[in-house]
Amino acid sequence: MTDEREDVLDAMDWLLDSLEANDAVSYAEVGGVYQEKTDAVVTGDGPRSATEFTETGVWLRVFANGAADYRYTNSIDEESLTDVADRAIRSGEVLAQDQPGRFDAYTTHRATHGGWSEEGIESVDVDEKVAAVEAGFAAAADLDLDRRWANYVDAHIEEAVGTTTGSVIQTTLDRARVEFSLTLADGAKVRRHAGSTEGAAFLEEIPDAIESAAADARTLADADPVDVPSGETTVALSPQAAGQLFHFVSHYLEADADYMGMSPYEVGDRIGPETLSIEDTVHAGSFAARAYDAEVKPTAPTRLVSDGRVRRRLHNTTTAAEEDTYPSGNSVPSLGFTEPPRIHARHLDVDASDATAAGLEADADVYVERFKKPWLRDEFERVQRAGVFPASALYAKDIDDMTEDRPECGSAEFPLAEAYRLDDGERNGRVDGMFLEYTPDVLRSVSRIGDARGTVTGVCEKHKSQIPFAVTAPGLLLEAPIEKGT
Repeated sequence: MTDEREDVLDAMDWLLDSLEANDAVSYAEVGGVYQEKTDAVVTGDGPRSATEFTETGVWLRVFANGAADYRYTNSIDEESLTDVADRAIRSGEVLAQDQPGRFDAYTTHRATHGGWSEEGIESVDVDEKVAAVEAGFAAAADLDLDRRWANYVDAHIEEAVGTTTGSVIQTTLDRARVEFSLTLADGAKVRRHAGSTEGAAFLEEIPDAIESAAADARTLADADPVDVPSGETTVALSPQAAGQLFHFVSHYLEADADYMGMSPYEVGDRIGPETLSIEDTVHAGSFAARAYDAEVKPTAPTRLVSDGRVRRRLHNTTTAAEEDTYPSGNSVPSLGFTEPPRIHARHLDVDASDATAAGLEADADVYVERFKKPWLRDEFERVQRAGVFPASALYAKDIDDMTEDRPECGSAEFPLAEAYRLDDGERNGRVDGMFLEYTPDVLRSVSRIGDARGTVTGVCEKHKSQIPFAVTAPGLLLEAPIEKGT
């Protein structure tokens, strides 16, 4: 074990002992993190930057006066750790949360998990990682492009977490991702994200991911812009566009979103057809995979929707105790650990049905391959989702008590990034400058679910935390308004 690894473990142990001896602390989790990272930017002219570096740090989540606060620091000397802990305790005490949060004082976990990589991502030289991106860009050499751009990021993460109730786990995770875009000369853009926790094996997937995007860019370039009527439209969604939509909907199944008054759905509500079934799970090697969450809870699958009805919400330990249920490992750490963990889905798995892709398109007026980032209609929801929020989930109830009813929560504009007009099931021009108007009842209009599935991955921002996610979903046929963008 290197000195840096030993130092971060010693710092974690010291801080945990200090918090256990502090009468102001009801409960605490402390994590020691050693990371070997790569960050590279590659363009059509070659690598713009490529860096490798090591980072060590300690994070802590402290319950004081019934509220939780989270901190992360790269300064792991005893004086700095004492200062960080004192500030976390004070923040918990002054939050003045109306309802004290509960924690699990009885369940103890002791485990080690080695991750899902056969070869760690840190064992591969940065030049080889850049070469994988450049090999993908070569597949787009025939395209008339204004810009090729990619950001490759990875981290080999060794983490040890202890709690004041005696849980201790050690995990290793190799998470890598590439976000890239191909901008056509006429301004249209194909943008993609690919990610994995399979270590070095992910590098073999990058050229294929970029080549697939290049094929989509060719289709987009060959299609002339056309108009489609505004208003209620029969829309076919690709598996990837459907995955983007289901990821959006999953936010309203997060317990803290419900506590804040932002969820349009109650448990038991019908949100889709009887054939709609959604599970939040953990696939080995998935970009969003983790063996344990930030609260040292094993990550377990949970059924969110079955027969088209909401069956359960996503919980951390505190909200699960509030609702007299059990957490399933949904306190997801933020990438880099600098911001608090958040209640979030890991890898959504949506069941397929029996409609072929051709069958979905045959009955539709518009086909959507991908959406851009949705724009929330409710200003309060936009501000809260993007703003700073304490690491204490029950504080959401205090916010709800201070605000009025918000009937537009759960509604958003989904700009069409790659979409086509359909005439008798055939693509007849691309649709630019329009958006799909999503309201909470749109999924109830789904008439057919596809028989083939695809996966989308990405990074979601929730209250400044950067949360990895994945969705595997089939295509859909639904009714929704299509309107011109402003």
